Amino acid sequence: MALVTIAKIHDIALAQMVRMKFESEEIPVHLGSEGFATLLGVQSSYSAVRIQVPDAYERQARRVYSELMQILEQEE
Repeated sequence: MALVTIAKIHDIALAQMVRMKFESEEIPVHLGSEGFATLLGVQSSYSAVRIQVPDAYERQARRVYSELMQILEQEE
């Protein structure tokens, strides 16, 4: 099953929050480059964490991600 990148995030805590939200929605999720980003610190495009899901979950993941980002923007 191929993985699709839903987003690239430069904040490791936010990437973990997205992972937890996906898991709560029963969406399989992989954080690409998580170890590299943690090692270097998420400061540049080289160290962005990729939020990836199996292609069969892409539509659901994009919807959930969009909803989560809208909620977080309202709280700022």
